[in-house]
Amino acid sequence: MIFSTPLALTLLTLIPIILYIGWPRQKHHRVREVISLVLRTFIVLLLVLTLAGTKAITAANKLAVIFLLDTSDSMGAKAQEAGLNFFRQALIEMSPDDQAGLILFGGNALVERPLSNVRDVGRIQSSPVKSNTDLEAAIRLALGLFPADAARRIVILSDGQSTLGNTESAAELAAATGVEISYVPYTPTDTPEVQVTGVSAPTTINAGQNFDLSLTVTSESETPATITILEAGAIIHQAEVNLRKGNNRYTLGLTGSGAGFTDFQVKVTPLSNDSFYQNNLLSTFSRVIGPPSVLLVSQSVDEVRYLQFALEQSGLIVEQSTPEKLPTGLVPLARYQSIILANVSATKLTPQSMRALQNYVRDFGGGLVVIGGPEAYGPGGYFRTPLEETLPLDSQVKDQKRLPQLTIAYVIDRSGSMDAIGPSGVSSIELAKEAIIRSIDLLQSNDRAGIVSFDSSGYWIANIQDVRDRLALQRLVGTLRASGGTDILAGLNLVAGSIVSDPSARKHIILLTDGGADPTGLVDLSKRLNEDYQVTTSIIAIGGGPQFLQQMAAAGGGNYHEVLTVDQIPSIFTQETVLATRSYILENPFIPSLSSTSPIVNGITSAPSLLGYIATSPKQTAEIILRGPEPYRDPILAAWQYGLGRSVAFTSDATARWGTNWISWENFVRFWDQTVRWTITEGTNNNLETHVEIDGAYAKLVVDARDNQGNFLNGLDLRLSVIDPTEQADRINLQQVAPGRYEARFKPDIEGSYFLAVRGEATTNGQAIEVDATSGWVMSYSAEYDRTKQNDGDQLLVHLAELTGGQNLTNQVEGIFSHNLTAVTTGTPIWPVLTLMALLLLPFDIAVRRLIVTRTDIQRFQQAIWGSRRNETTSERISSLMGAKLRGRQRAELNAGVSLTSKPYTTQKNTLSQAVSPNPMPQTELKNEPLSLSNTPDGNVAGQLLKKRKDRAIK
Repeated sequence: MIFSTPLALTLLTLIPIILYIGWPRQKHHRVREVISLVLRTFIVLLLVLTLAGTKAITAANKLAVIFLLDTSDSMGAKAQEAGLNFFRQALIEMSPDDQAGLILFGGNALVERPLSNVRDVGRIQSSPVKSNTDLEAAIRLALGLFPADAARRIVILSDGQSTLGNTESAAELAAATGVEISYVPYTPTDTPEVQVTGVSAPTTINAGQNFDLSLTVTSESETPATITILEAGAIIHQAEVNLRKGNNRYTLGLTGSGAGFTDFQVKVTPLSNDSFYQNNLLSTFSRVIGPPSVLLVSQSVDEVRYLQFALEQSGLIVEQSTPEKLPTGLVPLARYQSIILANVSATKLTPQSMRALQNYVRDFGGGLVVIGGPEAYGPGGYFRTPLEETLPLDSQVKDQKRLPQLTIAYVIDRSGSMDAIGPSGVSSIELAKEAIIRSIDLLQSNDRAGIVSFDSSGYWIANIQDVRDRLALQRLVGTLRASGGTDILAGLNLVAGSIVSDPSARKHIILLTDGGADPTGLVDLSKRLNEDYQVTTSIIAIGGGPQFLQQMAAAGGGNYHEVLTVDQIPSIFTQETVLATRSYILENPFIPSLSSTSPIVNGITSAPSLLGYIATSPKQTAEIILRGPEPYRDPILAAWQYGLGRSVAFTSDATARWGTNWISWENFVRFWDQTVRWTITEGTNNNLETHVEIDGAYAKLVVDARDNQGNFLNGLDLRLSVIDPTEQADRINLQQVAPGRYEARFKPDIEGSYFLAVRGEATTNGQAIEVDATSGWVMSYSAEYDRTKQNDGDQLLVHLAELTGGQNLTNQVEGIFSHNLTAVTTGTPIWPVLTLMALLLLPFDIAVRRLIVTRTDIQRFQQAIWGSRRNETTSERISSLMGAKLRGRQRAELNAGVSLTSKPYTTQKNTLSQAVSPNPMPQTELKNEPLSLSNTPDGNVAGQLLKKRKDRAIK
């Protein structure tokens, strides 16, 4: 007998107290009180055992077997299928009372089939991570599935190449809980393997320094191969080689260029068969130390001519690029300390490149400077883009009073071709809907909008109306569906009939189409709307378009956009919405006023006039350094900290267009030098040393912080940004674990290059300083694919079996469900029975204490138990007595009749006899012994009858 809650047994100490209090002190009713006390004590005992969760120990004769099937890449498809077939064969040998389960495991473990006595195996549904093998996780998961009332066995179907976890500790736990681990070993197909086993380069390189990049390629057979070396994603070397069996070492001489982080990738492509492609690529990081390097991005050379000269004069290394060639990945951007965009439209940037810029600033800690112009900010379509999120300014002017009322009509092609999927994985019609929704959000509440779609006919999706209820209008946009032909004129005619009479000061049409149509009347209609009603028309042609579309835009006084990448559609719509207002570009001479102190304007007390700027709105936490003229005082120069990095927005330009007076300004070089250097956090103390340690499936970043004198820096608030190869960032706070030492753990799930950026604040000598450290770390391919580190998997499986008493079950399918394990004892709960017994005894206890039972009660009870025979005897006796009583009553009435009426008794008697008694007594007795009330000694008939009976007995 066992107890699930043994602590409740302490309540048994109440029994002596109950016996003492309840023991009878008087002799009266002592037996009954003793019986009640015994019952009450027994009830308390039953209740205490119930609270303790009493269980009866019984032996079980059931067997539960869980199969662990390795589905990692090292097993190979053939070995995995063989293991699954072994599982199917084993189920045939299972007895009806036995159960079997199946777990698939690789880098994680998943339950494919819970324990069941069903012999059928359905289609495999689980898909564990194949790039690793975590046998520990599989064993622990199996231990959690076993029932308590069965003998337990684990059968491992694997090659034994465990790359994660502590398998031995899991086996020790299985042995401690009485679980046997047996195994069936598998050997994958032995295909000759080629892999890159080593790449090394100096961790730090001075700019212009020559260095060697060393690499090692291991091959299990002789084979020709191609070796390719890339730096920051660009191929810098490629060669055909003949790999010999064993290790092949090569060295490539390179020169450090630029400044910042750069990664080197080595890729080998064998011409022969190869087991795994994952181990054919390996990377390393280096940091080039030199003057800060910046990337200057502009649409034309004239836009940055003066700016580039100023930056080079300040000692910065400047590289130029166009928006179309801006890198879309973080690794190539990491080579630069800051990125400068000069009058760059968001329509010229891809969404991927804008997200890369955002990650570069926020997560990597890079710098960003955006310089204005007619194609930047609002007119450049920045609204609701990752680029706008990164800047300290909103591209939307939020002061409604300064903008004229605008009516905008969206004419959308919804022909069947608009359902085509673009590079982003989204159809053109869906991007058009997103563009309209974003454009509506940019409108003011007093603006008006309408939506028309067309295929072979034109349809109003939403009539021209106020945009106060934006959500209702945007819900109507969501009803757009692609189908049918293309008739542009049908859609424009619908709009023309309504927009010409609209009361707004500005009226604009945006036409989006992706296919050809009959051009008849289209150019003339656009021209008439513009000249007669001041309605402008812009055209967005997906994939290019026929000549008449450009002519429509020119005749309508609008813009023509030829879109080759449909991802740009939302930015173009917002750009057109801003341009239609004609209120974002302000071109009047003014002198910017200094409104805040900042390192950017150190030594600068005044600035010359500017001829124009782009109107924007400052964000809440932005620092506004320069402002525009009254009455709006729009921001001209703003800066802020964004994540780990910094960004600056300048809403005028750096050319002779608006900044002609600045070009000749004596502080022109100083201003742009301080602006750019502020974004690259120049002057911060690099007092942090970092390195990465591998801790099982996790990586641990260790940071040692010291001041310039070598003393520990304690109490720092350090933040880590981990950027994986897919450029997804994970932000973690570091914890101090020792004097000057901080740690943070992260789980690298993807092989490749990781950026680790640490930022924080410290106080030295009473002065607050910023500390930072940026490093690169490469997660090599999994040990799953490293044939040089793989051991004999059979040894691990044999060791697990020895720890738990298992065995090799190869070709022993019939032995898997053998009942040769120690019988498992299990506890069956009996507390429900004990509770029922206590409830049944309770009425008896109450009865003994409260009820008094007499002999008469006992006799009545006996009569009820003994049945109908005694009932019949009793009935006969009662009938006899009733007859005697009746006869006595008859005699009394006869005697009373003689004395009162003086009539012959016989006559009276006969009368009564006939009327009352069916069995009268003989007349002779009545005649010889007449009775009367007057001479009855006892005064009643019963006494007289008794006297007569005694007299007869004497005679």
